[in-house]
Amino acid sequence: MNFDYEGYELEFIQKQNIKDDSDHLFSYIYRFTSPITKLHYVLKADFHNNCFLSVKFYPKRYRKSDMKYSLITNRGDIGNILITCLNIIPILLNIHPTASFGFAAARTFDKKSKKVEPLRKNQRFKVYAYIAQRKIGDRTFQHFEYPEVSGYLLINRSANHNVESTEIMIKSMLSETYNDLPMP
Repeated sequence: MNFDYEGYELEFIQKQNIKDDSDHLFSYIYRFTSPITKLHYVLKADFHNNCFLSVKFYPKRYRKSDMKYSLITNRGDIGNILITCLNIIPILLNIHPTASFGFAAARTFDKKSKKVEPLRKNQRFKVYAYIAQRKIGDRTFQHFEYPEVSGYLLINRSANHNVESTEIMIKSMLSETYNDLPMP
């Protein structure tokens, strides 16, 4: 697998405040376009307490679907799309230098068979983890994998805190904020 892609330019759309009394405080919303798939994509970076951002994306045409993160387009260009999502990290580190990041790989939903792939170590998790390990060094971040829930954390080492206790705090916060997300 080769991920020597440049990705696409991200365009900032808005900062959206969240008013639900959870640890999710606001979201940065960006968009980008793939000339190969001919689709527009939305990238959201959800900012939580403890300076943690979860990064996720979906094709704009699926924005009204409850399954928007799980649907696949089968149009290719996944390398550029995923690298574009990783390119948000240095942008957000300029705003929040001590930020940690994470993602939960959505389970693929097959519209024809109406089947959802298992949560554990799903195909997106395998690709995301592979890219993160090769494209994001361990000088700034310590990497944590959670294959049982297809999750991945990048804990910022430069934040002058104990990385392990920060990991525990973020896992707890995510479990409380997203009580439908099983935690390891």
